Amino acid sequence: MATFRNFTTLISILFIFAAHGQVPSIKTGASGLGVAWGFSYGHEAGGHPVFMPALRDMGVNRTKLYLFWQQIEPVEGRYDWTAVDAFLAQLDEGDEALIAVWSASGWATRVSTTMLPPSPAKDAEAYHRFIVELVSRCKGRIRYWQNDCEPNNPVYWNGSADEFIGQLKVFHRAVKTADPDAQVVVGGYDGLFNPPGMREYPGQAASLAFFDRVIREGTAYFDVFDLRLYGDPYTIPDRVSYFRGRLETLGNGQPVICTEYNGPGFYAFPENRAYIDLAMQWQRSVADLDTAAYKAIANPIQSLYDSIASLAPVTQMFLMGCDSALDAKYYRIQCRDIVQRNLLAFSAGVAHTYYWDLWHDTADTLNLMTLMYGKNKLMEYRGGKLASATPMPHVIRRLVRHLGPFDRIQRVDTGDSRIFLFHISLVDGRPRYVLWERRDAFSGEDQPDSTVTVPWPHAAAMAEDLFGNPLDTMVREGELTINLSADPVFIN
Repeated sequence: MATFRNFTTLISILFIFAAHGQVPSIKTGASGLGVAWGFSYGHEAGGHPVFMPALRDMGVNRTKLYLFWQQIEPVEGRYDWTAVDAFLAQLDEGDEALIAVWSASGWATRVSTTMLPPSPAKDAEAYHRFIVELVSRCKGRIRYWQNDCEPNNPVYWNGSADEFIGQLKVFHRAVKTADPDAQVVVGGYDGLFNPPGMREYPGQAASLAFFDRVIREGTAYFDVFDLRLYGDPYTIPDRVSYFRGRLETLGNGQPVICTEYNGPGFYAFPENRAYIDLAMQWQRSVADLDTAAYKAIANPIQSLYDSIASLAPVTQMFLMGCDSALDAKYYRIQCRDIVQRNLLAFSAGVAHTYYWDLWHDTADTLNLMTLMYGKNKLMEYRGGKLASATPMPHVIRRLVRHLGPFDRIQRVDTGDSRIFLFHISLVDGRPRYVLWERRDAFSGEDQPDSTVTVPWPHAAAMAEDLFGNPLDTMVREGELTINLSADPVFIN
């Protein structure tokens, strides 16, 4: 099942605003932005790329890595530390890492598989022993440990909520035995739900109920909650607020992080929902280990490539090798989203974020994950080296520099729901700001500039957009006037 290595699924803040109360402290550093490597690191194919220097070049010192039980212990009692040691060798003193461990094994789990779907261990003590060995191998250099991910989805957990909670307890005991200072991050929720009054995602009620159980019955066994922030970025504050409320009511008020986000995704555009059955087929085929059904999904994707010229532009731009103008537009959209999604998350109280992902294999253009997420990767990997292929790493670098180490980020009420102005309080006391106008993700850049006036408590202002282009500003009588395009603006 090597094709699954294409899979992608779907900052720091120390104090949360008074309306929500405070959250427990969580170790922070730099701007709080992180970047995850990807779904597979050296498992079943490929080598063990050195990627931390590329992250540091973006100003990022936080990352996430997935490892599989089968990868580390292919035979009971025999360990292969190649991937673990290759990753540890990349970490500098200032780096901070999260390792998420998939409960997937050809011999030790209920479902015999090397990758997906994970399932409960046949023997809880064998799982405990494996986690102790893995955490011990890292000798305190990994701060965060996570058990699986998105267990509400049968693709990522072939088991019940009770079984997930039971294995979480074993995982917690093993991590704390090997490294009492390590933090346990409970397997994350994909975050694909909408606030009341909006269209519900398929299975939304069941997924929320699943995590209510996890929080209520497993709260003593995790230190941090992982809420992935795909979907509509403008619902992020409500989604984060919902889970912070559940953690306060049912749990121990654990802090919230986001270990995966990007967007807008393929299905964010209404025109692409005509192809929703592709995702449903993929999910069923993986959950059922139906290789024939999995391969059959390639046929309709091939038809998209065969008829690319007749497709809606919002469909074309997700295809590899699409028209160059649409390709450039796609990356401008993704760059804006990185800024917007992070500011909305941080202002809602998310402690830190990890962009998904740095790299993954997109050679198989007929893989559904390539269609949905293939162009979200930040870099290409050729000849054993990572190389920037899009403007996104440059935008992350600029965002990291602008945010700096901060105490808190707060949205400023401008009296206009379309205008998003954020005040950033740096740890050294200096203020910075980010400003944008809410527009349609695809067509918004085709609108003329808007002249916007917002409250401004300073005597002057300097501004540049997220791509580094300087902008004129006028400050007068406590107000800042600036022309806005679709691009978020950084203001000092």
